[in-house]
Amino acid sequence: MVGDLIRLKLAIQRHTLSWKRVLGLVLGLAAAAATWAAVLVAGPDGRADVMTLVLAGWLVGWLVGPILTSGAAMLRPEYFTLLPLPRRTLGLGLLASVFVGVGAAVTAAAVLALVGHALLVASGPALVAAVGTAIVGAAALLVLLVALSRTVYALLGAAMRTRMGVEIAAVQYGLLIATMFTGWMIVSPLVGAVPVFLRDGLAGSPASAVLAWSPVGWPVRAVEAVAAGHYPRALGLLGALVLAAALTVLSAVALLTPHVGNRTARRRSRPLGSRVLTRGRLLPASPLGAVVGKEVRTWWRDPWRSLEVRSAIWFGLFLAAYGAIAGRPEIAGLAGIAVALMAALSGANLYGQDGTALWQLVVSERPAAVRADIRGRQLGLVVVLGMPAAALSALMMALTGVYAYAVPIAAVLVATLGSGSGIAVLMSVVGATPGVDPHRRITANDAGENTFAIMVAFYATTLAILPTAALAAPLAFAGGLPAWWPAATLAVAVANAAAVAWVGGAVAARRLGTHLPETFARLRYPGTVMAGHGSGLLDRLSAQAEKTALEAAAAAKGRKADRAEETVR
Repeated sequence: MVGDLIRLKLAIQRHTLSWKRVLGLVLGLAAAAATWAAVLVAGPDGRADVMTLVLAGWLVGWLVGPILTSGAAMLRPEYFTLLPLPRRTLGLGLLASVFVGVGAAVTAAAVLALVGHALLVASGPALVAAVGTAIVGAAALLVLLVALSRTVYALLGAAMRTRMGVEIAAVQYGLLIATMFTGWMIVSPLVGAVPVFLRDGLAGSPASAVLAWSPVGWPVRAVEAVAAGHYPRALGLLGALVLAAALTVLSAVALLTPHVGNRTARRRSRPLGSRVLTRGRLLPASPLGAVVGKEVRTWWRDPWRSLEVRSAIWFGLFLAAYGAIAGRPEIAGLAGIAVALMAALSGANLYGQDGTALWQLVVSERPAAVRADIRGRQLGLVVVLGMPAAALSALMMALTGVYAYAVPIAAVLVATLGSGSGIAVLMSVVGATPGVDPHRRITANDAGENTFAIMVAFYATTLAILPTAALAAPLAFAGGLPAWWPAATLAVAVANAAAVAWVGGAVAARRLGTHLPETFARLRYPGTVMAGHGSGLLDRLSAQAEKTALEAAAAAKGRKADRAEETVR
């Protein structure tokens, strides 16, 4: 059984995009070479800290990588639900299949840098024992990294069925997004300290002790214990590492089994959103009011939609934290703008997030219903992300005291939120990407995100708010401006937001009204060959978004990329 799953994994890899395999191999080998170089170049006093920190980096990569790319889900447990297989055998086979691939191979090459560390710290009769300890420690550490990666990935999928799990996942995504945007502020001062770190390590700091006592530090300390002649201590450290790896393997095997229960935890009370919306009549009794109410409830209730909102809030919080750490408190004022920006990114695939629910609009097929659906989704985005964006901006300005930036921050926030809502619904129609139906979702990556649509939404929103930014920038950084400048900036921001939101919604409604069957077919029957695409801008964007979605599906499911390209043509 294990061999069959490994052969299935190899067959899937043979049918993935060749350039992605080559790129992954090149980057992995470069990272492994950098690991060896760091160990060989490090000074005697800092080599242990350098080795441990590099291994910790590999641990973080294994924990974060599958979550971001959904690569660990190539063979998913639910694919084998109906097969008469022992659950433990299935879990063991799925775990063993993870070791077959570029990731495990380059990680093995990297952790074998422990052998280089042993050759440098040991001499004489202890050299052979140190090398043997390094090999055993590297093997146990590799098993620990891979099994822990799958365990965390499976736990994240299981946690998405609870509100606490959604919050934990949101913290991870918020931290990652904030790091991509502003992590350079933390990294840039550290780059100049690399030579000192390679020479002295962490110099006995608390971080050095924490790393040394963590599992990634156990093989390093075991090698040094053998080199110093402390064999019982080395055996104890190796035994602890092997035990940790074994326990992690057992956890992964237990989690890598099909889930046959409820997809989400049963609520004990009605959600806050439902209580607010049904107290009196806050929304008009019209198609637009119905869509707004449905959207707000969905953003609160659906774990995957809720993950988007919470990730946006944590993105803003971590952005403010990075600014405080870097000594730039004024950056904290951008926290609300960061949340507003996520309106365009989180809403770039609203119809895909709903699975195949678009059929309800198809059966009505009335222009008024399409317009109400588009405008209602826009208003839902503004309400759900606008309130936390405004609250976070006010909170950060109060905490940091950057009240001088209040007007430009408010102006850019309004422009970003309004423009983002218009661009989001437009990309949701043009770049509709099929996701897993809500009742079948397992992991945080099942909502059908399209990287091309997200990038287009990001750049389009950035360009759309330029009129507001052109007035807000002098207000924030220049002096001696006329007294009417702040009022003009706010007026331009409101006009900017309203114009982009109205135009984006109008174009989206017109596009969806004329391409409603085709859009539903893209969501219900991905890869279906349709009539040729037009030559307009929206047609080209739609074709590229569909190509990106099909290529991602081909990479995940083992289809040939040629089929995806032929379908798009």
